[in-house]
Amino acid sequence: MRILVFSLFLCFNLFTSQAQLNSKTSNVALLVNGKVSDKCTLELTREQLKKINLTTNGYNVEISDFKLKVSGSSTVLAKGHKFSSRIFRTLKKASISDVIQVFGINTNKGEIKTYIRVKLVK
Repeated sequence: MRILVFSLFLCFNLFTSQAQLNSKTSNVALLVNGKVSDKCTLELTREQLKKINLTTNGYNVEISDFKLKVSGSSTVLAKGHKFSSRIFRTLKKASISDVIQVFGINTNKGEIKTYIRVKLVK
């Protein structure tokens, strides 16, 4: 009986902790180069893409990592809020008019439930 009560207690705490984390990011907007970008498609050149900076409008909410997907390549996990050299190597495989997806955006307070698409232009 004690084990059952303890298991229920742990499950409840885990569920409550996850709900609190999600509530901390539910009103947070993703900013790309300082502009709100929620489930949108941006048209950027390679040079603009290299300078991309992901932030949030939340107080003390910082991007900790995100995923990037280029068609024909495996998904890359990036740490921090800027593109790494590994992402730059992946971006070299992208052609003009390809759509690059940024998703799985995590912060120090939890996940932001949004994504952005970047269409590569000249």
